[in-house]
Amino acid sequence: MWLTRGTLLLLLSFMLSGCGALLVGGGVSTAVADRRSTFDLIDDVWVTNKLSAAYIESEKVKWGNINVRVFRGKVLLTGTAASEEEIQEAIRIAKLTRGVRSVQSELKVQYESAQELAEDAWISTQVKLLLLGDEQVRGLDLHVDTTKKIVYLTGLASSIHERDRAARIASSVQGVAEVVSYIEVDPDSYKPSPLTDEELKKSDDGSPQW
Repeated sequence: MWLTRGTLLLLLSFMLSGCGALLVGGGVSTAVADRRSTFDLIDDVWVTNKLSAAYIESEKVKWGNINVRVFRGKVLLTGTAASEEEIQEAIRIAKLTRGVRSVQSELKVQYESAQELAEDAWISTQVKLLLLGDEQVRGLDLHVDTTKKIVYLTGLASSIHERDRAARIASSVQGVAEVVSYIEVDPDSYKPSPLTDEELKKSDDGSPQW
């Protein structure tokens, strides 16, 4: 059954107005107990709503293949596109959306079969469950998206140790080919890392900046 753009817009509004766990494509998110401020969270939901609606209305972008993650006004696009032109259009629309501070694209020009989509969704779910079950990681503050077995992590961590541990947990899931972490360390809730000073010096701080 094909859905009209109007139906998709209504569905999108319903999804974004609710709370709880959301699973869309290869992404898993929890819309409760977020470490962001109330104002940041409201702004991010608003930007996500506006941007996703713009993709649905666009004739040049296939919204169903693009995952939109907004964190403190920073947009991360993951998923697949049919062409480089579609990717550039998706980026252009994102940059023109009010409230967007920056845009980071991890979109790839690739075809993703139904089986691959299911595998990515399974990986995202397994990663999220492990993050939620780990005592040293606050999984509710972290968001997971997976494309072609590449896991993208966003959200807030209270320390470098927590951020790096989340990435290690994600990489331990069967089927994961790579982990790309956009997790930020929140300076307002920073806690001393249980790692020693020497271990901290050896800690890989190569997370991509966005």
